[in-house]
Amino acid sequence: MSTYLAAGLALSLAALAGCQPRASGPAPQKTLHAFEDEAQLETFLQDLAGPAGARADDAAAPTPADDAAPEPGAGVGEHGHHLLLLRRGRLLTVDIGKDQLKLVAAVDAHLAGGDGRDQVVVAGDSVALVGRRPDGTAIVLFDIDPAGRLRYRAGYQLRAGAQAPAIHASVRQIGARLVLYTPLALDAAGPGPLAALPALRGSLAGADPAAARFTRIAPASRIYRADTAPDAQAGLVLHSVTICDLATRALRCDASAVLGAPARMFHMASEAVYVWTRARQDDGRASLYRIPLNGGAPGAIGVAGAPHDPSAFHESADGHVNVLVGKAGADGLALLRLPLTALSDGSDSAAPASYRDLPGLAAQLRSRYIGPWLLYGSAEGAATALYALRWDGTGAPQRLALAHPAEHIEAMGEDAVVSGQAQGALHLSSVRLGPQAALANIHVHTIDEDSAAVRHGFHYTSQRPGQGMVGLPVVETRQPDTPDAAVSVLYLRNTALKLRELGSLKAQGGAQNAAASAALPLFVQGRVFALMGDELVEGKLKNGRLREVRRLDLAPDLQ
Repeated sequence: MSTYLAAGLALSLAALAGCQPRASGPAPQKTLHAFEDEAQLETFLQDLAGPAGARADDAAAPTPADDAAPEPGAGVGEHGHHLLLLRRGRLLTVDIGKDQLKLVAAVDAHLAGGDGRDQVVVAGDSVALVGRRPDGTAIVLFDIDPAGRLRYRAGYQLRAGAQAPAIHASVRQIGARLVLYTPLALDAAGPGPLAALPALRGSLAGADPAAARFTRIAPASRIYRADTAPDAQAGLVLHSVTICDLATRALRCDASAVLGAPARMFHMASEAVYVWTRARQDDGRASLYRIPLNGGAPGAIGVAGAPHDPSAFHESADGHVNVLVGKAGADGLALLRLPLTALSDGSDSAAPASYRDLPGLAAQLRSRYIGPWLLYGSAEGAATALYALRWDGTGAPQRLALAHPAEHIEAMGEDAVVSGQAQGALHLSSVRLGPQAALANIHVHTIDEDSAAVRHGFHYTSQRPGQGMVGLPVVETRQPDTPDAAVSVLYLRNTALKLRELGSLKAQGGAQNAAASAALPLFVQGRVFALMGDELVEGKLKNGRLREVRRLDLAPDLQ
């Protein structure tokens, strides 16, 4: 794994021991400091613009692991008895009411230049399409009526850096609010660094958003910094959190931001955005920022090591943040657990006692927090160990032997399932999470022997305690003499952690269809669908088997 400190974690913590963390207890008295006004902010940036000042292109954005996999629901929304689908530059509505599958509307999405990962967000009778672009983040608004008809309302652009992370990892919907995390690389030595700060422009239907002027949405009083001077060699990044109100006719957005080092990783929790920075070159110290979504002042603390991906973070209901980290300079692991009150003005560092050494190695690490449990294992090798521990520190880690790698770890109700490929098959190991963690069952699905490579995901809908349905998207790439990819969704019934195959819904579009989008199971209003490229397929259970009942071609008519 990448290393961020010159010595191992123990040595790093010893060196930082002189900086004691804030004890758990009342709300912290200290936070990061905001600039008083525009003049103070401009002076701060000018002071950084010396010969040793960092350039904007030195500060790359964080890159969450497994970025090739689409998020569940990417490009899909729901409004009443209609599905909204973003496909090939068009926004579609499909009527699924009265046991039917009928295309109602297909309009220009006004969202050119996308990468197939743009998001559909529905808030009341408003539909927002959100996508990253080289010049910022595009937000396009539509109105939708009860009949599923669409009307374009307005287009907006949020100013963002060219290295902004993928939209599926950096956007969340909380009620009628749209929350986005964006790192903006600042060139303090360049002309007008204030012109790069978070801003919004837009226009109503019929006008060009690019012709409008940007309006700042983050005043100096909402831009924060630590007391310690930035590391000039690492680069200067403005970590901004933007909240847009979708309940208003004209989009209204406000932003808060933290000036600091480039991010190693970020995580969007339900109440805050966490940013783990790269380590400083002068003292090997990284920082963990917490930027609240309620407009409160951010907090920070010095940390050691590095998380492997966003799933390493968990903000728990007991007022703590838990982070699975790889030890710097080694392949070992540790669980960092801090009270939220420990994140203050950034002058303190996490104490050695905040890190709990864990068994296992960091190579190809996968992890998931499920209820009071943290599960983690490696996606490397034909077989691996799965470790389970309670993240609150009670009890010792448990080691569970798997007959396959841990490529995916997912919740299955209050329990877990771990999936991976081994010996020409997909293995799904059910894990019971009770007073102790234990392997409950293993289901093996044979892969077509002509397949050269297989990608799979995992989706689950709970129907009652201990019972639900699994949707397993599978894309099998054929051997060179049969180049088409086989795209399907395999459905399984979970009954008390025992999986039974119900059947598959398969795409008919071949390799071109597979390239358009990964397969995506949809469990909507008690019905079962599979979205596979330009095909929407519905299945129904009959005599314990899932069978196709209808199919809708979503491809545009090019004639």
